[in-house]
Amino acid sequence: ICSPGTRMKILEQIDSWIRDSSDRVIWVRGMAGRGKSTIASTVVHRWKYRASCAIFHFRRGQNTLNTRIVCALARQLATSLVPEVRNAVLESVRENEDIADQRLKEQFETLFVAPLGRLNSQTHPILIVIDALDECDNPKDAVDFVRLIDQHSKVFPSGVRFLLTCRPEAPLLRALEPRQWPSEDLDTVADVTYDLERFIGQAFQQIRDSDPEVPKDWPLPEDIARLVEMSQGLFQWARTAIEFVSNGSPVDRFLDLLKQPSVWTGLDELYQQILSKAFGSVDSNPVKQDILSRVLGALVVAPYPVSLEMIADFYGDHEIFSSTNRENIIRYLRKDILAELNSLLFIPPSIADPMRLMHTSIRDLLTSKLRCQQQPYYVDLVWHHKQLASTCFNVMRTHLKENICDLSDLSQPSLEVQDIMERNVSKTVRYCCRAWSTHLTEGVQWPSPNENGATIELDDFVSFTKEKVMCWLEVMSLVGATAEAINMARRAYQWLLRHNGVLELSLLATLWHDVQRFITSFSEPISFGPLHVYVSALPHCPLETELWRLYGKHAKVQTVSSLRTATWLSNLWTRTTDARVTSVAFSPDGQVLASTFQNKTIQLWDTQTGMLAVGEPLKGHIDWIKTVCFSPDGKILASGSDDKTIRLWNTQTGAAVDQPLTGHTNFVTSVCFSPDGKVLASGSNDKTIRLWDTQTKAAVGGPLVGHTSLVTAVCFSPDGSVLASGSHDQTIRLWDTQAGAAVNTPPTGRPDAIGFVSFSPDGKRLASAPSNDETIQLWDIHTGRAVGRLLKGHTDWVESLRFSPDGKILASGARDKTIRFWNSQTGAVVGKPLKGHTDGCGSLCFSPHGKVLASGGNDTTIRLWYTQTGAAVCGPLRGHTDWVRTVCFSPDGKVLASGSGDRTIRLWDTRSGAALGEPLTGHTNLLVSLCFSPDGNVLASGSHDRTIRLWDAQTGAPLAELLGSRLATRSLHFSPDGNLLITNYMDGSSASWSLLTHQRCDTRPYSLCDDNPSLEDHWIMLSSSRFFWLPSQYWGHASRVITLCGRTLVVLHDKKFSFFDISQALRVND
Repeated sequence: ICSPGTRMKILEQIDSWIRDSSDRVIWVRGMAGRGKSTIASTVVHRWKYRASCAIFHFRRGQNTLNTRIVCALARQLATSLVPEVRNAVLESVRENEDIADQRLKEQFETLFVAPLGRLNSQTHPILIVIDALDECDNPKDAVDFVRLIDQHSKVFPSGVRFLLTCRPEAPLLRALEPRQWPSEDLDTVADVTYDLERFIGQAFQQIRDSDPEVPKDWPLPEDIARLVEMSQGLFQWARTAIEFVSNGSPVDRFLDLLKQPSVWTGLDELYQQILSKAFGSVDSNPVKQDILSRVLGALVVAPYPVSLEMIADFYGDHEIFSSTNRENIIRYLRKDILAELNSLLFIPPSIADPMRLMHTSIRDLLTSKLRCQQQPYYVDLVWHHKQLASTCFNVMRTHLKENICDLSDLSQPSLEVQDIMERNVSKTVRYCCRAWSTHLTEGVQWPSPNENGATIELDDFVSFTKEKVMCWLEVMSLVGATAEAINMARRAYQWLLRHNGVLELSLLATLWHDVQRFITSFSEPISFGPLHVYVSALPHCPLETELWRLYGKHAKVQTVSSLRTATWLSNLWTRTTDARVTSVAFSPDGQVLASTFQNKTIQLWDTQTGMLAVGEPLKGHIDWIKTVCFSPDGKILASGSDDKTIRLWNTQTGAAVDQPLTGHTNFVTSVCFSPDGKVLASGSNDKTIRLWDTQTKAAVGGPLVGHTSLVTAVCFSPDGSVLASGSHDQTIRLWDTQAGAAVNTPPTGRPDAIGFVSFSPDGKRLASAPSNDETIQLWDIHTGRAVGRLLKGHTDWVESLRFSPDGKILASGARDKTIRFWNSQTGAVVGKPLKGHTDGCGSLCFSPHGKVLASGGNDTTIRLWYTQTGAAVCGPLRGHTDWVRTVCFSPDGKVLASGSGDRTIRLWDTRSGAALGEPLTGHTNLLVSLCFSPDGNVLASGSHDRTIRLWDAQTGAPLAELLGSRLATRSLHFSPDGNLLITNYMDGSSASWSLLTHQRCDTRPYSLCDDNPSLEDHWIMLSSSRFFWLPSQYWGHASRVITLCGRTLVVLHDKKFSFFDISQALRVND
């Protein structure tokens, strides 16, 4: 029976039906594993002393309904505690001694209708429960039994009740369709999370009680919650999982279950019975088996929901459907192909609503060749993806066309033409437009190198690429999936690159690289309206790309402009916001960017597409938000605000997690998660640090007190045992996170602010040098203690610190014109000072292998040193005309970049010391930071001119300028995958830029003009409508719309003109 306290809602509903309803029959239905049998047994248990109860459980292969069910139920009624019922049934048995040999109808009328019909209507309730009626070996008998109940229900006294449980099998559903019986559908019943938690919790309590070796606090609440999630509402799943855990070492088996839930196969036999029956019903017709297999395969591999009408469209040309219309195909699928699978599939009454597998465990079985053992229902993922790839390309080739909705106004936004789209673009076409890349990349298997010829699927893909890409983008705009189109194009491009050595696919790969860049660069106009694919995107496509050569003839505006590029710029896209950005943070995987705003909100962005990852802003703080940080798993975002609180947010939904964390008495300035995500640290203007348990949301101990001014930064050590904090009191303090106490806080030596700090690569050492001081201190992060004495040797202020890549050596540069090496473990001096600069040394960088050190001096030179001997690699690198502020090696160590107060960047060959090309110019103030991307192809530079510039590291050509900051850059860092650039500013704040989606805030310098063309938010407006979009190369200029001369649009920018022939675009409107 049900565990105490579970399934209370449905049990109470059934109790109410027994007591008060005028309905004689109730139907409890649901797929396998929903708990129907347990509910049935529980109802009888609850009523056994208040009613005459009888229950019969069907078990497939063990029951013959004709000879068992009625007699079994009558035998139980004959032992009823209610004398009237007991005597009436016994009398009928005595009068019909051969009743067990009679047919079902005679048994039903003799043992139920006759004796119960003679009872007084005011007698105690009589409850007859038939469980798992679908398990009856003969479905016809089950249907007949339901019909007998229906035919005689009005003859029975008012207290007689029939409770039937069954999976939603087609024959029984058809038998029940004309009856207006109440039902409880367990497949659509409200959330059963609470019931499952209690059921699983009680089961584990029994395991703990019976096994003294099992820890008393096992399992953790979050692990039980994970198991509840995995069950997906199936009690049978949970019960089978518990049986698996208890049959061995519970703790180990539970871990196995969480890591690999498919290790158990408790439901396999149940599912296989249903599948075997379904395939057995069409066994004599291989063609039927094939279409049934295809339907199952589609439901398994489809990345988006599919309906019955879509299935009919997918396979309408199958030989089994020859010479028949769509309505007949749908009717045939429902009646003859899928009728036996209603227990495993949810098939809604409407042919337009999505079908689905009832549980992921069904998919696990269908896709396991081992578990299916050559059965016809095995779903070969690759094969089915391949079939659907061909289907998608065929559907798109047939139905896609330019201006698919026949719009007459090119300025119509996609959101305003949804009704037209519904009429002109079927759900099948929409599915194919969104799913083809998944099916293609998962399903098409390339020929081996020694085979000749391409596959049919590749031919279909080539045709689609050359003919339908712009039409496809129209549909993606209409369905609001432009961001999705970016990911699809990227997936296709990367897939082509992986197979480039197998077939001659270089041209195709180039085309899809162009498509990816095209959508990303022009996502704004494409998203706005479908026809802007041709009006505002294609006219700006670079002239020397394969995409322009192929599709340029479809552009509705012809462009003559000095800003029209031949190849793709690195500036992919920019997003504007409605309020000042106060902080940004990337998720650990780099997929999500969190940005906080002056309007007290937070937005989460998809870094790959630039679209919002969570649609609505995160609201809750009542003052400025100054800091945000992701948990290590990226699932939680912490935010700290001037409202003195910290809030936690679910990054998937944007919902607040519990109540705000309160305790600080002033602004919260910094938040940071521990490496394991279990603790959150916060720093505040109240001069304290607080630690919080991220599970309970409670404070961990009291505030950490010691700073004498506001706390500006907090950061955990790599193992989480030590927390570092920085403050305006000019100190760094280290705290033991377990004890909540300070650990030998590094002294400042004098009341100067800390000038330079550097962590070793392994996080075990910290080096610090106060401002205006010639000493250095090494710290052991784990103990908080100083390593040795102050490192003395320099005779003037230390200006730079840098650890070697292996962390064994610390290099320091100073105003005394020398560089020194120190042993980072002991603090001992290594070798003699490196001399050569004629002024201070403010910039150091080790080569990736650590064998060479580069130093940039105030004497305008760069020098290269062998770290083993201290000897110069070559003579000084000369070319700058002002002090060298920053140096950086490329990842392979072959190129050195240097930035100077002369506002230029220079590239140098590290083997010869020769300059590579001319200096890189563009910055208007001194250079302060340089960084190569991980692949060495891009160089980023930061300057006091408040801009960041990107350069082609091979040629020195400028790639992009990132604008929008009101502060000078302090440092730059690329993410490991090279997609993100993180900038730290002089005020301690930071920002992040995606190399795929450059973020930028722009003002709106132009107002709307109703009579003449005007510029608003990068759109040229005509008659108050968005007519033509200008890409980013026009944004940083003093651009304005001069005139519309006939059918030519003239735009002035930086004393130059651009001309746009819009005659074709106007023709669309006309």
